[in-house]
Amino acid sequence: MDYLMQFHWWYILVGIILFFIFFGKKKGGVVASRLTADMQVLDERFDVCKPEADFTTFKNDSPEHIDIEIERLPLKVNEELEFLINGNPLATVKVKPNFEAEYDHWADEDIEFPIIHDGDELIVVYDNAEVLKGTFRPNQ
Repeated sequence: MDYLMQFHWWYILVGIILFFIFFGKKKGGVVASRLTADMQVLDERFDVCKPEADFTTFKNDSPEHIDIEIERLPLKVNEELEFLINGNPLATVKVKPNFEAEYDHWADEDIEFPIIHDGDELIVVYDNAEVLKGTFRPNQ
């Protein structure tokens, strides 16, 4: 037992290996730009919602990342919301059991999504009516 309590050079090697296992190559990296859409509520039923929308690009040739998340939805599980970018369909998302709808993807996945630019508009549609709307702007 005393042997394990003393410092040995191989502890450093094990530490480095464990570091790379837990914090190794992942998507993302140094952020080049982040656009955030400040969402406004168009339908009073959705006043309790907590919407967030971000589009991130990275400096080290990592793929772009889009994350649209709406929490505390006043809808039933499996009801659908449609996300539009500049009036064009992006995705149809079902409400999860935790009353959340999420669209979270990287550009290198099998899902295609447009590159978002400053001024692009995100519209959330429920039952053929616009309920949330926001414009992407650089993150301050």
